[in-house]
Amino acid sequence: MTTTDDILGMDADHLIRFNTPVGTGATIAIERAEGVWLYDTEGNRYLDGRSQLNCVNLGHSHPSLVRAINEQAEKLQYLSTFYQFTHPLAAKVAARLAGLLPAKLNHVAFSSGGFEANEMAFMIARLYWSKEQPTKTKIISRINGYHGNTSQTMSATGMAMGGQNDIQNIVPGHVRIPAPYMYRSDETDEETYAETCAQHLAAMIESEGPETVAAFIAEPIVGVGGYFTPPAGYWPKIREICDHYDVLLILDEVMTGFCRTGQMFAADLYDVEPDLLTMGKGINSSYLPCGALGISDRIVEVIQGSSLSGFTHAGHPLAMAAVDAALDVYVDEDVAGTVRVMSGHVQSRFRDEFMELDVVGDVDGEGLMLALEIVENTSTKARFGAETMARITSRSLDRGLITRGRGSRLAFCPPLTITRDEADQALDIMFNVLGSLRDG
Repeated sequence: MTTTDDILGMDADHLIRFNTPVGTGATIAIERAEGVWLYDTEGNRYLDGRSQLNCVNLGHSHPSLVRAINEQAEKLQYLSTFYQFTHPLAAKVAARLAGLLPAKLNHVAFSSGGFEANEMAFMIARLYWSKEQPTKTKIISRINGYHGNTSQTMSATGMAMGGQNDIQNIVPGHVRIPAPYMYRSDETDEETYAETCAQHLAAMIESEGPETVAAFIAEPIVGVGGYFTPPAGYWPKIREICDHYDVLLILDEVMTGFCRTGQMFAADLYDVEPDLLTMGKGINSSYLPCGALGISDRIVEVIQGSSLSGFTHAGHPLAMAAVDAALDVYVDEDVAGTVRVMSGHVQSRFRDEFMELDVVGDVDGEGLMLALEIVENTSTKARFGAETMARITSRSLDRGLITRGRGSRLAFCPPLTITRDEADQALDIMFNVLGSLRDG
């Protein structure tokens, strides 16, 4: 019989995990999951308050997804969608996604995940301009934005990767502008702040030369970098600037997509239509690796006849089965509507209870992609030291809640299937941990 100590020993000796110092072994071994709950090999259970990496949107062990994967595994386990081949679910899922995406994005390419979808977006943006204006190759992204861990996507990511910035300046042609962060700005009027932030993009395009800029990529809501929502009017202004300078707009909806914000896509929430839209994570609740890129008619008309390089597992039959089942759940069960109701409850508690704590400076986010600003002083907005967030997440874990924190932002992003009672259990733990934070 393999014991917990055996598992943790093999992990320490052989497994390189991520977002953990190399050489540090795991301390918890999870062996099963159901709904919002994870169970370790010792019988302890944990409420998944971050839906793992903001990706298990429909909770763990959803019977519809499990059934669909098992049924597909008995028929067709793998087929490459290269060359002249397709399979029924790849075609069906592409059509279903096209019907859910913003109106002019009628074409879909699959990948193994969000990183690859963003890589593909860069490739297609540059391919498009190679046929229209070959000098347009640069990609503008945002500080605090996160787009992946491959060479191109890491170069577009606006935060330190691997604990340092210098390893990600690998691919030339990437420049960054600030992302909106209203709590830490001096501006109190959202429209004015939106104009200021949007003008950062215009200024960068002018500085680099409009004839050199291919695309601007951004998350509708900053995700890993802090869960910052944009000020009112920001996205329409960004779209206007992209149109003025003839720059493609790429929305990275890997984290915000599939009802996370209370809409199928955050593009719907902010009424913005991109030229390219990347998907992953919640596309099939991360039951199998899968990503996708939505491509506008405008781009497809120009690149018509080109032969694109792709990914071995693009359109994988088992992943497509999970996507097809997940889309049924999202649409038929009105998951977006449920998220809006649950978000209202959570935000109400945040504002009525948590804002009374002397370590909470702000509440931010949309849907079930929410964050608290944790501060040492609510008047000056001074931050705690870097060790404080680690203490918050560690104490929450000790009480059975898995949370996510970065910098001064503590996130709440559970599976979208969380019940009111389960959400209250999570919030009670968070409240108690934050309420005793100054006790040492």
